[in-house]
Amino acid sequence: MATATVFVDDAVRDRLPGVCVKDGIPTADRLTVSTTVGDGARLGVAWLLVLAGPLGWIALFLIASARSGQAEMLVAQVPMDEGAFERLVAARHTYRTTAVGAIALSVGIVALGALLSSDVLLPFVLSVIGGSVAVAVAGNRARARSVQIGLDASRRWVTIFDVHPAFAEACDRRERERDRSRDDG
Repeated sequence: MATATVFVDDAVRDRLPGVCVKDGIPTADRLTVSTTVGDGARLGVAWLLVLAGPLGWIALFLIASARSGQAEMLVAQVPMDEGAFERLVAARHTYRTTAVGAIALSVGIVALGALLSSDVLLPFVLSVIGGSVAVAVAGNRARARSVQIGLDASRRWVTIFDVHPAFAEACDRRERERDRSRDDG
């Protein structure tokens, strides 16, 4: 997989090339992807108030409370064909089902042990370890099928992670054409 860097307006205004981010095939379908941008509280150097002792802690708490809930969201439209979308939905469903199953198994072992008045520590620990591994594998599979985006520090460029090389090439080609048209104009 590759990464693609595009101008923020192209990502936000749905002007990305019509190539699926996961399969690299032409598509007109779109998926809305969002991520938080920056620190929602934007405390910055206010964290230095921690060094001021209890009065600084109170001031930091008041500043953080006043600024909470103000996180910015970056919302982009990325091209994704129906097959890639169906695989994404299936992977997310498998992840949720695996997590619920792992928790149910662990709780069931404890409940059964309580009913039978027997030691359940080893079976419980084994079920937690096995469930954790299964959830981690399912989570990695779901993450691989999803699309993550990030905004650079200049707030001008969006990076789209884990994309098909054909999509990355289409984005690069579009950027080169844009640069050529600026140089010619």
